[in-house]
Amino acid sequence: MREWFYEGSKIIITTRNVHLLNAYEHCTRYSVKTLNSDDSLELFSWHAFQDSRPLECYIEHSERIIKQCQGLPLALQVLGAFLRGKKVDVWKSAIEKLEFIPHCDIQKILRISYDSLQDDHDRDLFLDIACFFTGEPKCFVVRILDGCDYYTLIGIENLIDRCLLKTDEYKNLIMHQSIQSMGREIIRQQSPKDPGKRSRL
Repeated sequence: MREWFYEGSKIIITTRNVHLLNAYEHCTRYSVKTLNSDDSLELFSWHAFQDSRPLECYIEHSERIIKQCQGLPLALQVLGAFLRGKKVDVWKSAIEKLEFIPHCDIQKILRISYDSLQDDHDRDLFLDIACFFTGEPKCFVVRILDGCDYYTLIGIENLIDRCLLKTDEYKNLIMHQSIQSMGREIIRQQSPKDPGKRSRL
């Protein structure tokens, strides 16, 4: 692989499996650290308040949420987007739910945003994209799923607003691997031992 690059080139490999790097002799390893509390609060605030700091009456609630997110950027983004514009009682309910989740169980944290989707079509759309359509062109997915009586374009925008989905520069649907895993786990839990009874294979 080295012959593909000019001398002095730097190659960055990202992986969750450190053993993959054993094949490379000259390899500097860097473990990505979680965000500190100040950076966590700022990232969360941009998604929840569209500002770098929380509103005064939400500071304590925001601090409790970032404590539970353990500096994980994806969790901060998804929860911030979910809570944007919500009343204090919704925040309190989300905090209570978060505080029962074991630390760093990212899928359970992300599940809060999925569970809060108010439309069955949006939930079904999310699961279909997680199982079948990640990486596919948006126009292709709309054409296929509109035939299932989904309001696909609106649903995709709702999922993007919740930070559960993105589109790349080519208009392909992109879902973070942790979010996709959470969606697939929801399907697996429908029938852990008999895949034939799940809503999606």
